[in-house]
Amino acid sequence: MCMSVMTGHEVGRDRLDRLIANASAGLLGRQQHDGHWVFPLEADSTIPAEYVMLYHYLGDPDPAVEARIAKYLRRCRTAEGGWPLFHGGDFNMSASVKAYYALKLIGDHPDEPHMAEARAAILARGGAARANVFTRFTLALFGQVPWRGVPLMPVEVMLLPRWFPFHMSKV
Repeated sequence: MCMSVMTGHEVGRDRLDRLIANASAGLLGRQQHDGHWVFPLEADSTIPAEYVMLYHYLGDPDPAVEARIAKYLRRCRTAEGGWPLFHGGDFNMSASVKAYYALKLIGDHPDEPHMAEARAAILARGGAARANVFTRFTLALFGQVPWRGVPLMPVEVMLLPRWFPFHMSKV
């Protein structure tokens, strides 16, 4: 007997072998003639939000693209008013902070209902200070949070050998 990681129930070895064979056959059946697979790439709200922030940081925003991104971001909010990390997921602080700030950069006024609702949801959960390091770093680039809110990395990390588990090429 084997233990199912997903359900915690025991699964017989024969059934497990059948499940693996079926999954393998399903994947191999979708493999292209040259060996690669093609599946849809679905992005959560963070990818378009980061796109907006990048182009604003570079000083090259595209209003037509931003209009489509804003429409998408307004549409994919959670019931709590924030944004999930995946479609249909629960509120995620980092995704919510990024999407909210991207909409501000695009031009959504903070007093608009969807923005006020998002801001309230973010603040109720501790605010931008509770977002992940990457989100806080991005906000610091824009002057929205102080740099002291972003962890420091010792400069010596740059000197670590490539084989070291934490090397800059692996970040």
